[in-house]
Amino acid sequence: MWYSKLNNKRLWKIFSEISSIPRESGNEEGIRNYLLSWAENCRIEASSDAKGNVYMKVPGTKGLEKMPATALQAHIDMVCVKKEGSAHDFSKDPIKIVTDGVSVKAKDTSLGADDGLGVAMILDILSDPDAEHGPLEAIFTVEEETGLGGAYSIDPEKISARRLINLDSEEEGLIFIGCAGGLDIESSMKLKYEKPEGSAVKVSVSGLLGGHSGGEIHKERGNAIKLLARYLNRLPSFQIASISGGTRRNVIPSSAEAVITVSDPDAAISQAKTLQKELSAEYSVSDPGVIIEAAAADMPERVIRRKKSQKIADMLFCSPCGVRSMSTAISGIVETSDNLAIVSEENDRLCVIYSVRSSVDSRKMALAYEILTLADSFGFKAKITGEYPSWTPDPESSLAKEAAAAYKKIIGKKPVITAIHAGLECGIINSIIPGMESISIGPDLRDVHSVNETADVASAERMAEFVKKMLPMLK
Repeated sequence: MWYSKLNNKRLWKIFSEISSIPRESGNEEGIRNYLLSWAENCRIEASSDAKGNVYMKVPGTKGLEKMPATALQAHIDMVCVKKEGSAHDFSKDPIKIVTDGVSVKAKDTSLGADDGLGVAMILDILSDPDAEHGPLEAIFTVEEETGLGGAYSIDPEKISARRLINLDSEEEGLIFIGCAGGLDIESSMKLKYEKPEGSAVKVSVSGLLGGHSGGEIHKERGNAIKLLARYLNRLPSFQIASISGGTRRNVIPSSAEAVITVSDPDAAISQAKTLQKELSAEYSVSDPGVIIEAAAADMPERVIRRKKSQKIADMLFCSPCGVRSMSTAISGIVETSDNLAIVSEENDRLCVIYSVRSSVDSRKMALAYEILTLADSFGFKAKITGEYPSWTPDPESSLAKEAAAAYKKIIGKKPVITAIHAGLECGIINSIIPGMESISIGPDLRDVHSVNETADVASAERMAEFVKKMLPMLK
């Protein structure tokens, strides 16, 4: 097996089993059945709710039976992204994992360590006969990556713990006590078509790193939709035959393409070459693989009318994208941002989706209404969907202080207690279960929600061991 030379074979074996089961958001039945079967084989009490969340309970080990219960929580779905040209089918194919002993990644797809590794860490703890702990509850949620649906549907009757350790963070040495809230904006325009004129050109943007629109939005990576719009903005006149880009609301688009008709195809192709030189210089550090190229294409049967084509390109070009403001409360943390996430054609409508995040609700709404106003000015109908609350940091959190003290004692380093711009389920769970106190921790992961997603082996094994050793230390 790929994990045969790694140290914590039980942890990686579980992760391998999880990775063999398709679990894209909305398709979690297989992984849910795996968890229930796993619990039955281990003689662990388990159940599920109407939404598909799974709950497990184990008693405290000898001498620790009367400790307050602690909940360990992770989500079982993953963001599914694959390389262009890959034949991988996320509805049935297992993730193909490779390792060099230092890191773990997937062949041609996202890895799903977000949050499959968190799930594996919990099962590793529950099945370790040598682990010492008080009463434990495990909460495995569905649909985290598509609107936090599982967290909103948590059954409080199934949970007695009032302290929760979320294992969905991506940087070791940080203890998160807060996160941004967010919402999506869905906009669309009814398309009108006509016969094409001129010559057809296909333009594509590729080679970008993409990544998590919360965790990596501050890294100044290119947004493929935005770069495609930048190209179209330079053309004197064109008509769009097709346009698409982006895959998920919480993923920075790494590729986008359009087929257009123009009167001067040579000039259009030359313009892509000019822009390529500019982008190579601009993104030499943050996104060195950026490619924009244009080439002659087959003539389409129809194109979007010229005025609407121009309005589409202009709206995408004018759309805000990236970091809007940094936090003044917590140094180095993004406060407000948005991701120009998806552009697609559906049933003769052009659809554009944005994801907005902020730790300040008023600024989240201000940016949202800015985008709504922009969409309306270009003839799009837009609405807010999928809003979720921020998780307000509690600097006096006793759980955070205990976890920090345990980390210093076990690992030998002082952790940083902070907040994160990415969305976490803790705030929702806290609001549903009165008196719940939460923290979020995790191992080092890189480039999640992308085909470059990587998990650090040593960090994952170290954090799994840390959580085990911390549990009996909690008061």
